[in-house]
Amino acid sequence: MNLKEAFRYQNFLDQMFSAAALSIQKRDHCLTQTRNHRCSKVNPDATDFEEEVKVEEEFFANDDVIKAMLFMIVEKEKLTIAINNAKKSIDLDIDAAVAVNKYRQQLNSAVTFMMRFKPCNRVETEIGHKFNVAGDPVDYKYDVEVTSVEAYDRDAAKKAVKEIISYADKTSSEIDAAKVNTKVEYTPVFDVNDSFEDVMNTFLNMNEIMEKSL
Repeated sequence: MNLKEAFRYQNFLDQMFSAAALSIQKRDHCLTQTRNHRCSKVNPDATDFEEEVKVEEEFFANDDVIKAMLFMIVEKEKLTIAINNAKKSIDLDIDAAVAVNKYRQQLNSAVTFMMRFKPCNRVETEIGHKFNVAGDPVDYKYDVEVTSVEAYDRDAAKKAVKEIISYADKTSSEIDAAKVNTKVEYTPVFDVNDSFEDVMNTFLNMNEIMEKSL
C-alpha cells in the first residue's frame, strides 16, 4: 500500500477500535440477566422457573471483542512503525508540511473574513440636554456623522494571502505526490470499507484457524 492508503487504513483502525470500545461498554453486553419466578410462594400448585432475559439485538461477546481490540493494538503499532519508516524515505517532512499548511489556510480564512468589513459613512442621532430661558431642562436631537476607515493595508493583506495560498497549493501538491508515490511495508488484515461486524467476523475466522493450527 502507499502512504495515502496507509493513512486511510490508520483512520479505519481508529474507527473500528472506537466501535469495539463502545460495544464492550453497553450494559446488555456486560451483564446476563436472569429472572427467577417464585410462583410457589403464593401458589403451592405452581412450579418455580427461571428464565434468561434475551437481548433484542445480536452482538459479539465481550471476550471476543477484547481479543479483537488487543489484535488491533498490535496492528496499529505495526502500521505506525511502517508509516514512520516510509516517511523517512522521502525528502519532504509530511507532518511538518501539513501542520504549516493548516496555518496558511487559517490565515487565508481570517484575512478573507477581515476584508468583509467595508468602510462606510453613516449618520446617527443623539440626544443632548440644555436649559431653556425659564431654566427648565429640555432635550434636543442632533446628528452625529460616523466615519469608518480600514485600520489595515488592504493591498498588502491581499498580496500576502495570494502568496501564502499559492505556496499552500504547491505544498499540498507535494504532499499528495509523496503520499501516492511512497510505499508502506504493511499488509492490511481488513478491508478499509468493512463494517465493525465485518471486522469482528474476519477476526473470529482468523482466530479459529490459528487455534486449529496449534
